[in-house]
Order: sequence, then structure tokens, then C-alpha cells
Amino acid sequence: NAYVEYRPQLGWGENYNLVIREQAGIDMYTTNNKITAEIGSAYNKKGLIEDRGVEKNVFNNLITANFTAKWGANQDWDFGFLLGSEFNHENIRNWDYIGSSLAFYGHPTMSNTTSSDKHENYREQERTVGFFGQMSLTWRDQVFLTLTGRNDMVSTMPRGNRSFFYPSVSLGWLFTELPFLKDNHILSYGKLRTSFAQVGQAGHYYDNYHYVPEYSGGMYGYTPLSYPLLGVTGYAPYFVEYDPNLKPQNTSNWEIGTDLNFFDNRVRFEDTASYQDIKDQIFDVPVAGSTGHQYRRTNAGQMTTWSHELSLNAEIVQSKNWNVDLGVNYTKVTNKVKKLAEGVESIMLGGFVEPQIRAQAGYTYPNIYGKAFKRTADGQLLLDADGLPQATGTSVNLGECTPDFNMGFNLHASYKRLSLSATVDWQKGGKMYNGTILTMNYFGATKESLPYHEGTMVAEGINEATGLKNTVEVSKDRYYRAYWNVTEAGIFDTSFWKLRDVTLSYQLPKLGNVDISVYGFARNVLLWAKMPNLDPESSQGNNNMGGYFERFSLPNTSSFGGGFKLTF
Repeated sequence: NAYVEYRPQLGWGENYNLVIREQAGIDMYTTNNKITAEIGSAYNKKGLIEDRGVEKNVFNNLITANFTAKWGANQDWDFGFLLGSEFNHENIRNWDYIGSSLAFYGHPTMSNTTSSDKHENYREQERTVGFFGQMSLTWRDQVFLTLTGRNDMVSTMPRGNRSFFYPSVSLGWLFTELPFLKDNHILSYGKLRTSFAQVGQAGHYYDNYHYVPEYSGGMYGYTPLSYPLLGVTGYAPYFVEYDPNLKPQNTSNWEIGTDLNFFDNRVRFEDTASYQDIKDQIFDVPVAGSTGHQYRRTNAGQMTTWSHELSLNAEIVQSKNWNVDLGVNYTKVTNKVKKLAEGVESIMLGGFVEPQIRAQAGYTYPNIYGKAFKRTADGQLLLDADGLPQATGTSVNLGECTPDFNMGFNLHASYKRLSLSATVDWQKGGKMYNGTILTMNYFGATKESLPYHEGTMVAEGINEATGLKNTVEVSKDRYYRAYWNVTEAGIFDTSFWKLRDVTLSYQLPKLGNVDISVYGFARNVLLWAKMPNLDPESSQGNNNMGGYFERFSLPNTSSFGGGFKLTF
């Protein structure tokens, strides 16, 4: 890394300054990984050698010129102006070679393999050149105006669409700086703020190319059919077609809010409402196989987001021995897909053939799609001639994933040297697919489902064969296997209350210049959820479409611990 700073003398007075800086640096790393399996090993009985790695270097150069000025009788005006340029270049090389079936034992090298299963060696480069500016103006430390603008030119987009500009403007008014409100003990602090910002985001575009195809499916953990076959290689058009008119997506965000403090800042309130409009979203849109591709990467969507956030923090008790602080926050987010590419009603975000998490035009985002129970017009189950539940022939919308709102409660209390802190979370509404419970119920492996697999029953509903109330007796085991074989049976409400964290600490008397405290904690200790047997957040760390699609994930765990802390 290298850093240079220059401060030219303007000769305009001490209230006018100009600083020019340049910083350049390069970040480099290389990883080499090798797998060696001799003949007869458990990893591969015939023997296998894999050599793979990444070599990456990133060069960055940043130049800025920052001008500041103050003027007015009491220096009421504070002005700042920044111009800059940034150059960023990434150079990445990847390689992966796999050879199998060693010719003889004791020589585990690539040259001793008789089959070349994989041979990849390719280089990627990305370059971004950006020019940006910022202007800020402050009046009497109570009105704040900031304007920004940036123009990026990227190498990852098609020619003609590589340059894009995005601005922002924000305005804030600290109205408690007005003379008649200053030093007010009831309304200690008050600020109004609003802003508008755009953010451009480039995608990754490639000229359409051919690749070595691989064929797999089902539960295979590898590709059972791949080239070269019997020494003959093959190429096919890459399964994603890239739109030559691909544009960067653009996000516009409007925000308005207020910050209010009362009673000498003991009560603090914040309220923020925002609206976000994302245009020209980049999606891989499904296309007909007759085109030679499976997807087309193009600007395919427009999505809006309304969000509202509230927070209230209060120092409820303040005394010589007692202190109690309570914080409450509220968040509500509503995402909606306004439109997708022409002719495309929805896009699969993850899942199986059925069920799926999808984004569908005209609906909130994301939603669960799968087969529902056949029902009559008044909502009763429409049973088949044997008195068993039936599934719809096509997938339907089974529920909105996004919760109605989230709330958090934070408590901190102390008495002399003893302190207690706790965090409680509340989520209201939302849906998720719980594949674990659906499967366990199908086999009667949960405590709740066991009684449903013993004896006989007459199911409530309308028999499709007669059009009348069902009177057919059927075994419970058969009925509930049919019931739990319908995706709708695995859709659960994700509402919950959770005691997320409790910490108790004690500050020991000071020993010389050393402060010593001991503490104990418990995390995820209590949960009240509408969904049985599983924490609704259990799959959020598994990249399962934001935690809305759960299947055989590890359950969340409670943790307990403690320790001590020394401060010198």
C-alpha cells in the first residue's frame, strides 16, 4: 500500500482548505488444494487425484480532492466539496484437475491416472473505473444538506451499457437548535430528515459461449454423465443465454424520518418510513428448450419495498443504586413484485419441482407455491371415493413468507455491582415450508402424529363421488399418509416469542488498577411458537431461501456459559 497527501496553500485564509490524497494498494493471495486417494482408499477404491486452487490479485487506486470552507459573521455556513476517482482491477485464475483410476499403487500423481474426469483452467478479470463527487452545506449546525453523485464504468456489462450514474440528496433539520427550543428539558432533541438516493448495480455479462455439458439429477451428489465420454469430448451452448442489451439494475430509495429525545435525553424515539423501487432487476428467466438454452439473463423485474421502523429507548430508573433501561423496536417490511419479463408470470427462487419459493408478478415477495388440498366452495375438504384427501393438480400460492411485523425488547437493569440484560423477540405472521415435520408426520415419527396412525376413522369433508357428507370409514394410517402427502400440510405460521439472550454479571471490587467482572449467559433458552417441534429460525443459516424453505435442517440449540473479564 502507498499513501500520498498534498495540502496546497490557497492563500484565502485559515477557513479555506484543500487536501489532495492518493492511495494505491494491491491485495494478493493464492490457495492450493490437493486430494490424494491411493488405490483401495475409502474415498475412491480405484484411486483419485484432484488438484485445484485460486490465484487472485486486486489492484485499487483512489484519488480525492477535498475542499472545505467556512464563512459568515459567526461562521454560520460550513461548506465541503469532494471530487474523486477510483480504479479497481481484479484478476482471478481458477484451476481444477481431476484424474482417477491409478495405473498402479505407490505413485499417486496425475500422470499415473488413466481417466481424466475434469480439466478446468480459466481466468477472470473485472475492472471498475468510478468518478464521484459530494457537496455538503451546513447552516448554524441545524440545517444539513448533502448531495452526492457517482458514475461507474464496468467491464462486466455489454458495450453500450457499461457506464451508469447514480445520485443522492439528503436534508436534515435539527429544529431544537432554534432559540426558543434550545436547552428545553422536555423536548431535549428534535430532528427531521428526508433523503432520496439511487444505487446502480451491474450484473455479470458474457458473450454467449459453449461449455462441456454435465448431466445429473435426482439425489446424485456428482455428475454421473459428463464429457469426455470414451475419450471423446463434447461442447454445447451454455445453458444461460446472455441478453446483449443487459442494463445495470437501478434502486431508488425515498426516506423520511424523525428523531426525538425527551426529558434530558432519557427517552429517545426514532421513526423512519421508506419506499424502495428496484427497476431492471437482473434475473435468469426460464426460456423454451427449443432455443438451445434453459435461461436468459436479462432485465426481468421491478420490485417495490415499503418499510417502517420505530424504536423507543428509555432510562426508566436512574438512582444511586438502581438503573433500569428498556428498549423497544418495531419493523414492518412489505415487498411486492410489480412486474417481470414479458410472458413470465413467476420465477423460481429455490425448492423442488414442488414445492417452491417463487417471485410472482403482482404479489408480495417471496411466496410459497405447492399443491393444496382440494376443497369445496365453502372450504371443506373434497375427499375421493375412498374418503381420502386429495391434492390440487397444479401448484398454487400457499402463503406469504414475510411476517406482518417484528418487534424486539431489550432490558438492562443494575443494582449496585450486579447487572442483568435480556433480549426478547416477537415475530407476528409469515409462512414457511417445514419439510422435516411434514416427513416425520407422514411416517408417524412425532409424538403428535403417532395417534393418527392407529385405528380407523370417518374423515370430515365432502365425498367427491357422492357429493354428500363423507361416510366412508378408512384406516387412520391411510388417511393421514394421504393428508401429509399434500404440501399444504407442511405450511406453518412462523409467529413466535423468543427469549434470545440473558446475561448476568457482577463487578468485583477494584484490585489496584485492575477491574474484574464475572458473568454468566444463556442464549435461546425459551421459545413459544405456533409451529410445533422446530424453531422457525432453524433454517435461516442454511441458505434456504431466507429461512422460508426448511428440510432436514439442524435444530437451533440453547447455549450456556460464563467467564470473567479483566480491564487494566
